[in-house]
Amino acid sequence: MPERSLGVDVGGTFTDVVAQDERGLTVAKVPSTPSDQAEGVAAGLARAGVDPAALDRFVHGTTVATNAVLERTGARTVLVVTEGFRDLLEIARQNRPKLYDLFADRPEPLIRGELVVEAPERVAADGTVLGSFDDDAARQVAEAVRRLDPEAVAVCLLFSFLQPGHEQAISRALGRAGAPVSLSSDVLPVFREYERASTTALNAYVQPVMSLYLGSLERRLRQRGVRCEVEVMRSGGGTFSADLAARSPVHTLLSGPAAGAWGAATVGRRAGFGDLVAFDMGGTSTDATLIEEGRPRTTSEGNIGGLPFAVSSAEIHTVGAGGGSVAWRDPGGALRVGPRSAGADPGPACYGKGGTEPTVTDAYLLLGMLDPSSHLGGSLELHPEPANEAMGRLASSLGMEPRACADGVLRVLEAQVSKALRVVSVERGRDPRRYALLAFGGAGPLHQGPLARELGFSTVIVPRYPGVLSALGLLASPAMTERVRTNVREATEATAADLAATWEELASDARQTLSKQGVESASMTRSADCRYQGQGYELEVAAPERDAVTGEALAEAFVAAHEDRYGYPGPGQGIEIVNLRVRAEGPPPRFEPPEVPAGTGADGGILGHRAVVVAGQERDCVVFDRDALGRGDRIEGPAVVAGVDSTCLILPGQTGTLDGAGNLIIREG
Repeated sequence: MPERSLGVDVGGTFTDVVAQDERGLTVAKVPSTPSDQAEGVAAGLARAGVDPAALDRFVHGTTVATNAVLERTGARTVLVVTEGFRDLLEIARQNRPKLYDLFADRPEPLIRGELVVEAPERVAADGTVLGSFDDDAARQVAEAVRRLDPEAVAVCLLFSFLQPGHEQAISRALGRAGAPVSLSSDVLPVFREYERASTTALNAYVQPVMSLYLGSLERRLRQRGVRCEVEVMRSGGGTFSADLAARSPVHTLLSGPAAGAWGAATVGRRAGFGDLVAFDMGGTSTDATLIEEGRPRTTSEGNIGGLPFAVSSAEIHTVGAGGGSVAWRDPGGALRVGPRSAGADPGPACYGKGGTEPTVTDAYLLLGMLDPSSHLGGSLELHPEPANEAMGRLASSLGMEPRACADGVLRVLEAQVSKALRVVSVERGRDPRRYALLAFGGAGPLHQGPLARELGFSTVIVPRYPGVLSALGLLASPAMTERVRTNVREATEATAADLAATWEELASDARQTLSKQGVESASMTRSADCRYQGQGYELEVAAPERDAVTGEALAEAFVAAHEDRYGYPGPGQGIEIVNLRVRAEGPPPRFEPPEVPAGTGADGGILGHRAVVVAGQERDCVVFDRDALGRGDRIEGPAVVAGVDSTCLILPGQTGTLDGAGNLIIREG
């Protein structure tokens, strides 16, 4: 019997729920509650109709940390740095957001200069302690911190990844009764002081908010009878306990997008497609990601609101274009879409909650892609009149007819999403013709056709439940943790014994962390960050699958990875190993989505006909009920396939066939 498990993903507009039990899968969507996400989670739990006390697993994808950073609503944080480095976050890196814009604004640091305390300590680049920094000095630093009345403290001292003793002394002096303390030697023990400081500052900044939210969520779940532990999705894939998430919330900054990437990879593997370009178009934004050999690509060069964080995260390119994106006229008279979103409250004009600005969802309604008599997400009533009024005002300002304006809104949106898909495919040397396009999110399947044709994808996959795929990805994610350590050396000097010893130390620490979450057996993946001597950036390369891995073997893998990424093998100078990494992954969860029964012909799922504007031309489209279709049923475009969580538009010339898992496999001809 499959696990009785629940995945809950909180988005900007909807909170998505997928429940798995002996009956199969149950999906639900409820409006998000930005003021208190726990309310939306509780509502989704009730809508799914599962017995809370019977749950074996509860997995959560959250945007609490993300929103706290983007909206600058985190804690009052004090930063402790080495004496002379007060302006570390202010100076940052000297690259500019826009190379030729002399007036481009850089993001403000999370921690202002008056909230920075300098510690009279110094450690050399080889880890040698210079001067003295005793307990009295640590207490003086702690007292200076307390006078600033912090809600959280971040400590990032120079070269503390080699010598963490001074950071630990400051933490002891601060004591346990005060604000939570984040040490860079714990959060990110690697070199590059700015990225380490930024990551540690982000962790401290959102820690009180995340701790309060997860504590409130767990109390509400316990009140409703949930007895299992709460797991949270990590930015780099996999899950960890809510307790660890509360202490290390920087690992959740891309929790929701990572869940979507993991869900897309799971669906693709089961459908026989290991290489995918996936895009998740929700209410607020679109996330594009590259999936190869059945796993999403990851990076240690994340960025949120212009602020870097160097922990592992899914390699995702995001644009502010989604179903709730507001359409507007710029000062030059051009039609624009996003990045501002109508959100969940008041939402698009067609929600009837007081929204007055035209959005992409209003355009769907006017063009016939959505049925005004149906309920969006199964619960949200649609109102054509305010949508017409909102789009009419924009159309008038542009000198257009309302429906032509609505069609233009979709074309502008697709141009933005197409750029995002190019970033993760063509710009990385990937030929879209060799990949399948996986469209998900509440709005993604409505745009699969134009995007596939523009970029040359010959196959499109629309999952059985595209609107809640991120929540489904939560259920398919195992427990996971990672460890990294800086150890710069030339590859030719790294012996197999030295590398194995470091990897084993990291693996032992990772096993202990997973053991505390009840995971007793885990698979280990070893890798290294390498670079050519003189380069200022690294590439992560997987260690060859053998017991004794030498520095020369890592160098060979790096040369191949460099050529794959940049198109050339490199200038031929020496190769350095910078960081060693270990990823520990628990057993895959017992995720068993049911097979759909054989179809009896797609005609049995016809709901009716509807006039839909397709590429500027009104077409008569057959409307199919997604839940009434079975394995092997074929649909010829133009057609609309309506589900409880999402709607798919199949273009003229496209043919869709349902596979055994209920995925809609769409091909040309």
